[in-house]
Amino acid sequence: MRYSGRDLVLGGMLLALAVVLPMAFHTAGLGSAFLPMFFPMILAGFLIAPPVAAAVGLLSPLTSALLTGMPPLFPPYAFIMMAEGIILAGVPSFLRGKKGFPILPVLLVTLLGDRLVLFAAVTLASQLLELPAGVLGPAAVVHGLPGMALILAVLPPMVKGLELRIKRMPVME
Repeated sequence: MRYSGRDLVLGGMLLALAVVLPMAFHTAGLGSAFLPMFFPMILAGFLIAPPVAAAVGLLSPLTSALLTGMPPLFPPYAFIMMAEGIILAGVPSFLRGKKGFPILPVLLVTLLGDRLVLFAAVTLASQLLELPAGVLGPAAVVHGLPGMALILAVLPPMVKGLELRIKRMPVME
């Protein structure tokens, strides 16, 4: 799959935003319930070529963990978020880019897929660490509901506006 220099530049900017935005949310006392890292990862899926979007989704949690210590590498939350990042960037990239589906249904499928991956990963990690998987799996899913509501409210108009602006940008090969 081909991608342009513009995809690489936007990917780098979204990766940087995925590190900085959670720091801003935590500094303001808003915490992780609003899923601040998810915004740039999902935007990558809507706005840039699939390989670059997947890289943003995969590398955002790892980069943030290495630079800021959050999400933590142990317990393995950074690795769980890396799996989520693939879903958050990959699903919109595939459904919107390849198939041309509307933004809101793609976003709903993306968030549902993310919650399923999160539930499975937290449940598995909990069992491996001998923690109460029956509590932690559902708790992890419910913890992000405020962020999901914010994503559903903010991202559709943002994606539409950014898609129009990006179409007007020159392509760097």
